[in-house]
Amino acid sequence: MKNLYLSAFLLAASALQLHAQTPVPVGAGSYASFPPATENTFDWNNDGKGDLYQFVYERPIYVAADKLNKPIPTNDWWTDLVVSQYGGMMWAYPLAADPEDYGVKLYYPNSFVADGSNIAYGGSMMIRATGYTPSKAIAKDWNDWGVVMSLPDSVHNKNMDVTMVHGIPFMWLETQGINPEFSFDQGASYLTQSGAAVQFPVTSSFVVQTDGRYFGVHLNGSSTAELQGQQYVRIDLGAIQNITKVKLNWETAFAKGYSIQVSANGSTWSTVASEVNGNGGLDSLSFNTSARYVKIALAEKGTIYAYSLWEMEVFNGSTLLSRNKPVEVSSVQGAFTGNNVNDGNAGSRWASDGNQVEKLVLNTNNGNSYFVVSALPSPADLGAYETYAFNKPSNTAVTYDYDATAGKVYVNWNITTVNLKGQAAGNTIQGFLPHLYQNAANTIAFTPVNYVTPRGSMKTAIGKSFSFTYDFNGILPTYNAPYRNAADANPYNANVMFDLLTKFSKKQGYGGDTYWGGKDLVNYAKYTLMAKELNHQAYQSLKAKTREALVNWLTYTPGEQDKFFARYDRWGAVVGFNESYGSSEFTDNHFHYGYLIYACALYGMTDPDFLSQYGPMIRIVAKQYANWDKTDNFLPSFRTFDPWIGHSYAGGTSSSSGNNQESTSEAMQSWIGLFLLGDMLNDEAIRDAGAFGYISEAYATLEYWFDWKNRNLPPAYSHNVVGILSNQGFAYGTYFSASPVHIHGIQYLPVNPGFKYLAKDTTWAKREYNDMLTESAAIDGHTSETQFGDDWAHVALGFRQLFDAKYVSAFMANNLALPVTDTRYIMDYEVGGMTYFYTHANQNLGFFSFNFRTNFPSSSVFEKNGAFSYAVAYNPTASAKTCNVYNNAGAVVASFSVPARTLVTYPTLSTSGQQPTGCYGLLPSTATATSGNASAAIDGSLGSRWESAFTDPQQLTVDLGVVSTVNKITISWEVANAKDYTLTGSTDGNTWLPIATRTNMPSGNRTDLIDNLNGNYRYIRMNGTARTTQWGYSIYELEVCGTASTGAALLPAALSMATKTTADQPYLYPNPAKDWVKVQSKGTGLFSITDLQGKVIKNGRLEAGANAINIGGIPDGVYFVKFNGQVFKLIISNR
Repeated sequence: MKNLYLSAFLLAASALQLHAQTPVPVGAGSYASFPPATENTFDWNNDGKGDLYQFVYERPIYVAADKLNKPIPTNDWWTDLVVSQYGGMMWAYPLAADPEDYGVKLYYPNSFVADGSNIAYGGSMMIRATGYTPSKAIAKDWNDWGVVMSLPDSVHNKNMDVTMVHGIPFMWLETQGINPEFSFDQGASYLTQSGAAVQFPVTSSFVVQTDGRYFGVHLNGSSTAELQGQQYVRIDLGAIQNITKVKLNWETAFAKGYSIQVSANGSTWSTVASEVNGNGGLDSLSFNTSARYVKIALAEKGTIYAYSLWEMEVFNGSTLLSRNKPVEVSSVQGAFTGNNVNDGNAGSRWASDGNQVEKLVLNTNNGNSYFVVSALPSPADLGAYETYAFNKPSNTAVTYDYDATAGKVYVNWNITTVNLKGQAAGNTIQGFLPHLYQNAANTIAFTPVNYVTPRGSMKTAIGKSFSFTYDFNGILPTYNAPYRNAADANPYNANVMFDLLTKFSKKQGYGGDTYWGGKDLVNYAKYTLMAKELNHQAYQSLKAKTREALVNWLTYTPGEQDKFFARYDRWGAVVGFNESYGSSEFTDNHFHYGYLIYACALYGMTDPDFLSQYGPMIRIVAKQYANWDKTDNFLPSFRTFDPWIGHSYAGGTSSSSGNNQESTSEAMQSWIGLFLLGDMLNDEAIRDAGAFGYISEAYATLEYWFDWKNRNLPPAYSHNVVGILSNQGFAYGTYFSASPVHIHGIQYLPVNPGFKYLAKDTTWAKREYNDMLTESAAIDGHTSETQFGDDWAHVALGFRQLFDAKYVSAFMANNLALPVTDTRYIMDYEVGGMTYFYTHANQNLGFFSFNFRTNFPSSSVFEKNGAFSYAVAYNPTASAKTCNVYNNAGAVVASFSVPARTLVTYPTLSTSGQQPTGCYGLLPSTATATSGNASAAIDGSLGSRWESAFTDPQQLTVDLGVVSTVNKITISWEVANAKDYTLTGSTDGNTWLPIATRTNMPSGNRTDLIDNLNGNYRYIRMNGTARTTQWGYSIYELEVCGTASTGAALLPAALSMATKTTADQPYLYPNPAKDWVKVQSKGTGLFSITDLQGKVIKNGRLEAGANAINIGGIPDGVYFVKFNGQVFKLIISNR
């Protein structure tokens, strides 16, 4: 029956899709109006509903009713509140809040656990009320670094609001219809500002000491605080006597905090001695007073147990007054009665009832009231904090501005307050973390008060507006082609580089999920740019593949199974599918979509029309993780970024213990992509947001994950790097491995020139790399990077080349000298070409400079021996611009012109050795044949082959994509090969010229080499006229060696895509399609199917009604169907 329910649910969802699912057009791109039912197949709890749809449509969203129509924040320090009935720990720093079904727990963490891995919660302040049972905790309001939590009890019309703000040492509690009750799981002492015990009841503010922490409780003056349920021992001396001393002999369960009180009548008490840091054993307290009654009021437990005393003795001088006098106690545990406390028997004891709860009650007459809790450095600070306690922040807003010419990012933190007492809105105490105050210039007068946090010491300042200025000198998207510099220890070898690029360019396809598919997109885009700069023949083919892949991700066609985005209306989100690692519930969104945005920005450097056409859809994907527009009601502001803490969160909707992030480098890549996208689009809002996010997260990475200056991690933490940083602390590990290579490497992948922040301090960078090697040797037994695995070896080398290109170039030279079959050989991995290109570019240029800058956002400056060496700048505009190079004093040290949409290195690099000696392997774009699977002959694998029909003649035609100079052709034959064949070439596919003729060739496996050629061709055709066997023709690989005969050129403007259909418009289905595709139309007309290069693959006429087009034999890929002025994307998949 369970399966029947699931089927019914999916059928209903499918029906919804058929009737309502439409692509929502955004520019030339589009997204699905809701997630298709095909994405809802996983059903973890077997309830027949599907996990995705339950999350998207049914999971409760715990926000105020007026917020349900707003975009919902999901990846913040407080957002477990949004998805859980009572939410989890919310680390505001220095205070933390944990909502419960009775109210709220407040914590003041101020020390670390023994191994330094987490900050210790410490004893809690629990706030509840009699007759108050909140049904949930909700987010009532939120702003840039603050949140208001409500705990409504609608049954009893009661409520409590808790306002908390990152870095502010206050929490504001506003109550409705309750008398708040305070209790403390570690017991408490109640002190005045002077440190004396509080004499309850009181209407003025006071201090609570618990577990080594001082909470300030700031009262409004109209509420009364009184103590109920306090544990005590009272002895009646029988008459007023002179008293000089009290001795207390504690059992293991001692009191850390207590007071000695005396009274003449048993009703009016005065405190004569108190202890706030007791440690058990024997206490002796001396004083001089007269009284009949002596009481010890127990305030704070020293252990997890109740209170227990062997003896309590009262003296006048040396005379014992209390032996066997009447005793009254607050409670009793079993047989440990009160009379044991003064019986003179050190073997008997009194113990309190551990189930008794002491509570401090705030009498508000069950009306609407408020109080404030503060994190006090000491009781003496109560008065100073009282000055600001009632200035509640009603809004927090961070603004930022990037000035490329000045090389600055200006950041302003603004707080709006309202005074709860109705007075003038005043200042507050705001804290800031090391990534800001250690690395950004400021004139802030910090107070002497600092707080302990898992991000190091938090400094505090008084005010409502604070300004910081970061130095920021742009981000380099890529490099010009390296050259062979004989002075380099391991000079650039163009033959190696071109071969590596050719090998990658044979890659077909890309991942269908947002993470691994995103990695593929970035690799395609990087290699496309490298091919352009190298003038490699594969440039146009790579460009076409990259565009096709990006367009596929940026458009949705009903029926697609992957590579699209879909809207979550209820959440205010646009999510990519297929999802991976929980990304459909917002986990790692900036990692995943950052790859796509970075790829779009890089590819846009080769194809500005692509950005014009698909820019609106690209913006939406970027806003999914980094929405810079606070007025946007479509997506939340900075979904994955916490601006105050300085870094992103990857933990989706957070968890009961807080949020976290593992891979800082992938977070940084998301900012690099955003920044470059803004520059390519000439959109300052995007670019400035990218600059702010980049520079904030760069320093947060260095300070908190790497602790690069040894000033933030607690001494007990025994590592120099953090694998996963959470709100509470640190993990030396990853979510997938405990290997040091992965723990370190996850912070610097993938190889990227934008990661230059990791080279800001080369002394630290070398130490970090050596730590990785040392730890890897100790734990995994690795003695060389080659043992990391091909992928992680390149991750490590990609980091090192940022600051030590010489080491990496030598490593690669040695590795390339190994046989490719050697297990140590890593240069056949698909990112090998990137590592090689970037390393040799950096070796040519020098070291990333932080002493010079340009006025171009997409740029970097380099230096050698402390002096300016080169500047590399990209001009994304449509006209030439002058690039100035400035030193730290702001003086111009060089100027040069950068043509429109061009990357320039100044001074001009040498062209020596930029091109290979001789020919290099050219990339076939496509292959066709008279029969058989032609693509197997050009896939770069000797494990696959083209097999023709068993007849003569047979043709195999290879398209190089662009006209190229051909110098050599190699054909690797299987046993079934050609006895006689000809080779011809063509530039246009119509006129064919002879290249070579081979006759009477031998049978058996063989390799034919046709060299000493020098012709310009786009198409190469093998025409077999006679076979050596009765079988067909079979070729493992047909390889062409040559050079690019023309420079790189831009793709033509892309077609305008039809992304939405109506009843009057034609409709194409299924899509993806195999063998046949159907077109439903009300009109007649001619149609054509073209590939991404504009080549017509098929054409004909369509009639009104249903039409079927035979697409059998057309290779897998993306095509355009044009009909009656409409253009549809068609995906052909024969798998």
